[in-house]
Amino acid sequence: MKLKMYVWEDVLHDYTEGMAVALAENLEHALKLLDKKAGHHLDLPISKMKVITEPEGFYVYGGG
Repeated sequence: MKLKMYVWEDVLHDYTEGMAVALAENLEHALKLLDKKAGHHLDLPISKMKVITEPEGFYVYGGG
C-alpha cells in the first residue's frame, strides 16, 4: 500500500498560522487520523490541502 502525505498550511490559526500533516491511505483516512490526534473535529479546508506523493521539502517560519 502506498501512503500519501496530506499537508494543510496556513490553518489552525491562533496568533499565527499553523499546519497539519498526515501520512495516510486517502483523504478520509488523513482527516480521521488528525481528528483523533486533536481529540475533536478540526474542520480543515480542502482548499488549503496539498497531497505529496514525491520527495518534497517545506518549512513554516514560527512567529510570536
